[in-house]
Amino acid sequence: MNDAVIDAVPEKLFQEARRRLLKNAPLRADSGMSGSEAQNLSAGEVAALKSVGLKTDAWKEGAQHDPLNQSIADYMALLETSYSTSQAAKYLKVDASRIRQRLREHSLFGIDYDGEKRLPRFQFERAKVIPGMREVLAALPKELNPLDVVEWFLSPNPDLELEDEEAPLSPREWLLKGHAVGAVAAIARGFE
Repeated sequence: MNDAVIDAVPEKLFQEARRRLLKNAPLRADSGMSGSEAQNLSAGEVAALKSVGLKTDAWKEGAQHDPLNQSIADYMALLETSYSTSQAAKYLKVDASRIRQRLREHSLFGIDYDGEKRLPRFQFERAKVIPGMREVLAALPKELNPLDVVEWFLSPNPDLELEDEEAPLSPREWLLKGHAVGAVAAIARGFE
């Protein structure tokens, strides 16, 4: 892995991978099925979905704007831009066993994929783990989807405003600037 890829800004790397994946023709292609996807569901399943206000009609905006396709592209981009355990170990200049230990301790965030853990890059900067990751990860609900975790860390949060900043900071930016870890951990505890 070359140094330019290793040192790329996680947000930009993720966005570029997502952009490329959304242009991917097979991802955008129609399913080839005629009619509604509901034909694959039982009458009881369709009734259950409709009872909570969900529709079973095909997405009318086109496959490129389909929220499911967008989520698939986001997840694929997340996996594509994440480190394997050995890549994270090399980046941090530690043994792979140390990375596995930190994943078990939940002081690093990992995603199970194809029998191994993938470590999203948002948690790293300049060959180090962002300060406060252990505390913040411990405060986040355990059942969160990986995309929710990454989006939360990378999105500006209105509770993380400073007088000398034009806009609110993301939890990642806040931690990188050395501000109070407790503020981010408190927001993480309140995540819904």
